Amino acid sequence: MNRIRPITAMVLICILLAACGGQKDNSESTWKGIQAGMDDLSAITERTEYEDIAVESEPIFQWDQEEGASVAKKTNSLIGMQFYQGEPVQLWRIEAIRGDAMVFDLCLYRQDGSREVLLQAIKPEPGHHGYLDQEGNLYLWYHSSINESPDGSVVSATTALKKYDSSMELLYEREMDYGHSIQELRQTADGRIYLYINGGEPEGQNSRQLAELDPATGNVTELAAVSLGREISQPHFGTWGERLVMYTQLINGSEIRAVDVKDGSESSILSFQGTSYVTPKGFLMQDFRILEDCVEILWTGSHGSESICERLRMEKVEKIPVVLRGMNITGWIAARIDSFNRQNETYHVVVEDCGQGNDWEDLARLTSVEIASGKGPDIIECGLMKDYMAGMLEKGALEDLSPYMERSGIREEDYFPFTFGTWRQGDKIYGVSPESPGLTGFCMDSTVLEGTGEPDIEALVNALLAEDIWQGDDAFLKGYDSQKLLVLLLKGTDTLWGMVDWEKGGCDFKGELFAKILDVAKRYGDNGDRGSGHYIAKRRSLYNVLEFDDRAERERDGKVVCGMLFDDGCQAAVLPYSVLAVNANASHKEGAWEFISFLLGDEAQLVKSAEDSVPVSRKAFDAWIKMQRERVADGKEVNKLLLDKAADGSMIIAGRVTYSEADITDEIVAEYKEILEDARPCPNRTVPILDIVSEEAADYFSGTKSAAEVGRVVTNRVQTYLDEGR
Repeated sequence: MNRIRPITAMVLICILLAACGGQKDNSESTWKGIQAGMDDLSAITERTEYEDIAVESEPIFQWDQEEGASVAKKTNSLIGMQFYQGEPVQLWRIEAIRGDAMVFDLCLYRQDGSREVLLQAIKPEPGHHGYLDQEGNLYLWYHSSINESPDGSVVSATTALKKYDSSMELLYEREMDYGHSIQELRQTADGRIYLYINGGEPEGQNSRQLAELDPATGNVTELAAVSLGREISQPHFGTWGERLVMYTQLINGSEIRAVDVKDGSESSILSFQGTSYVTPKGFLMQDFRILEDCVEILWTGSHGSESICERLRMEKVEKIPVVLRGMNITGWIAARIDSFNRQNETYHVVVEDCGQGNDWEDLARLTSVEIASGKGPDIIECGLMKDYMAGMLEKGALEDLSPYMERSGIREEDYFPFTFGTWRQGDKIYGVSPESPGLTGFCMDSTVLEGTGEPDIEALVNALLAEDIWQGDDAFLKGYDSQKLLVLLLKGTDTLWGMVDWEKGGCDFKGELFAKILDVAKRYGDNGDRGSGHYIAKRRSLYNVLEFDDRAERERDGKVVCGMLFDDGCQAAVLPYSVLAVNANASHKEGAWEFISFLLGDEAQLVKSAEDSVPVSRKAFDAWIKMQRERVADGKEVNKLLLDKAADGSMIIAGRVTYSEADITDEIVAEYKEILEDARPCPNRTVPILDIVSEEAADYFSGTKSAAEVGRVVTNRVQTYLDEGR
C-alpha cells in the first residue's frame, strides 16, 4: 500500500462532521471520507455506521420574466459571482443607452432583486472579470492582449488589473507580466488579497501560481512555496476565515484543502471521495467558503442566467445503507447514485471507492476475504474485483439476478446483449452493465493481409512474421508493450487457441503457435525503443456513433478490422469496468437490486441518451440516435478537439475533426448497432492463466530464455493451476 499519511485539519473536520443532528464531536469515531494514502483500508471495509454528504441546493438570482430577459441578453455578460459582505452577489456588464450611443454599465445585483450601478459606460474588454472586496473596493481584470496561433489552438493573454475605491474612483491600473492571466481573485477575512494566475514559462502553458496582491499599490508577489503542479487539477479558491482554501478535482473525485501560504503545506478539509456527492452538471463554480456548519458553494450556468447555492455537510445515513464498493465511481453512475438517494425513501447507496492515493489491489484483496467469510459490500463494481470475479463466480459468491429481473419486469430483449453478458452462466445472470461499457476494437493496415479481410490468429501472426512486413521500427499498437500485446493476442479465446483443454484439465504451450505469438509480441511491442517506424494497428472509436469508423471509412483509409480476436472471429470486446454484481451474502439484496433496476429504468437510461456515450437500453438508444442527428441537422456541424499526450505527460491539442450528417446515415447507424449487438466480454476463467503467461514471457522478451523454455515453464505452471482447481 501507499503509506502516505494524510494531513487533516482536525478542528474543522470535527465542526463539519458534527454540524447536524447533534453528532459527536469526535474525529476518531466519525467518517471523514476516503482520504489519500490511508494507512489502513479496514477503515473502509469494516464500517458498520455510515455518513455521507448531505446537500441543500437553493436556486438564487431567480429573475422575474422582464428583468431576466434584460439581464440574459447576449450582449450582456456575468463577470463575477461571489460572497460579498455575507451574501451572494452578481456583477453584470449590462447594455445601456446614453443618448444615441450604446454603452455598458457595470451593475451589482443582490438576492433581493435590487440593482446598483457601480460604473457607467465601461469598455467591453475581452475576458472581463470583477470582484468586490469586503470594504466595497472593486477589482476589474481583463485581457489586454491576446495572441492566437494560426490553427486557433494556442492562446496567450496578458491581464490588466484595475482597482476602484468604494466611491468608484480609479486608484490604479497594473498589467501582468506577458503571458500571465488572472484566473481568480480572493480576499480572506484579514484583508489579504490572493491571485490565482495561469501562464508564464514555457510559452504560457501549464504554469500556474498563487500570488499575493498588495491592495495599496497593485504589486504582485508570487507565493513560491505553494505548488500548483499538474497533480492539482482544475483548482478553485475560496475562504475559511483568514485562511485560503482550494477546491481541486482529483482522478477519483474532489477535495477541499486548506493552503498555508507561508510554507506551502496543504490540509485536507473535506474529501468527496467515497461519498455520493456530484457537482451540478452544466454549472461553473464561482466562489465557495467554509462556515461553522457547512461548506457553501456558488454555481452558475454557462451564461450566468441560472444560479444555485449549495450547502454541504457530513451527516449520518439514516435510511438503510446499500454499500457499493468499486475502484472509480464517477461520471454517469455517480450522478445516478445522487438521484437515487434523493428519490428513494427506504435505501441510501453508500459509495466505497478506493480513493486517490490508495492501493486498489489491497482493497480488492480485503474485499475478497470479506466475501469469502460471508460479509462484504452489497454491490461489487467489477473493475475493482477483476482479478477475483472468476473465482467468486465459481464459488457461488455472487447472487443470480435473473429472478429479480423477472419480478421487476425487466426483459433482456429490451437491452443490448452485453448488458447481461459479462458474468453469466446459461440463464443465470450474475452481473449487469447499466451504462455503456468500455468497447474495445482494433483495425490495422490492409496491406498486412493483402486485402484478404479479417484475420484468424494463425493468418495474423504468419503475416506479421513475414520478412516483407517487418520493418524493424514498426510497432503493432501505440502504448502496447510486448507483454500487453501478448495478452491482447490471447485474451479473446477461451482455450488460448487450443492450448488449454478445460474438459480434460490439461494444457500445452510448447507448440509452434505459442512460439509465433511470443515472437510477434517481442517484435511489435511498443517498448519505447522504436525509431521512425509507424503503428500497424490503431484502436477503433466505438464510443459514439459520430466517431465510429464505418466500413466505407476503413476502406478509404486502407484499414481492416483485426480484433478483438475471439474463437469465432473479430468482434468488439466489452471491458467489465462498469459491471455491477450483488454479493450473495449481502445484507440488503433487495436494496441492491432496487438501485440496479433504477439504473436500468427509463429515467436513468434516457438521461444517458442525452450524453455522448451510447446507452444500453434499446429505447434510449433510439432517442440517442435522434439526438445525435439533431446535432448535425440542417447543415449543423459538431467539432471535436483531438488530444494527445506530450513527452512531458501534459495533454496537447493534436488536431480537430468535424462531424456532419454524412457521419450518421442509416447505413452507418445499422453498422454501428450491429457492433453493439455482437460485442462480447472476453472469457473470465482465463484471467489467472494470462497472468502466468505474461509473467513468464518477460524472460523471453528480455532475452534470458528461449520461446521453447518459456513454453515449458508456462505449461508446468498452468497445469499446476488447473490441477489445484479440480
